[in-house]
Amino acid sequence: MITSANHIKQDDFVNLTDYSAVCPKGKRTFFTFVHFLDYSTAHWSNIFALNRKDAMTQVLAKFSDCIEHIREIALYEKDVD
Repeated sequence: MITSANHIKQDDFVNLTDYSAVCPKGKRTFFTFVHFLDYSTAHWSNIFALNRKDAMTQVLAKFSDCIEHIREIALYEKDVD
């Protein structure tokens, strides 16, 4: 949730990123925001996959235990430096 100061309200937001993960050679890096019915949000970055379909498969597997509570999944590819 975005507050009036345009900052993410931290009690409704969780970051699941493993910042120590390194992208294997030949894979692309993706990140996702998963929005739930209670308006909370989960952010997961450093998703390594060959393509967007494989990245989405990983996202669905990660959140499979609560899939009935998901309102929206936004999947993005990280720009190459």
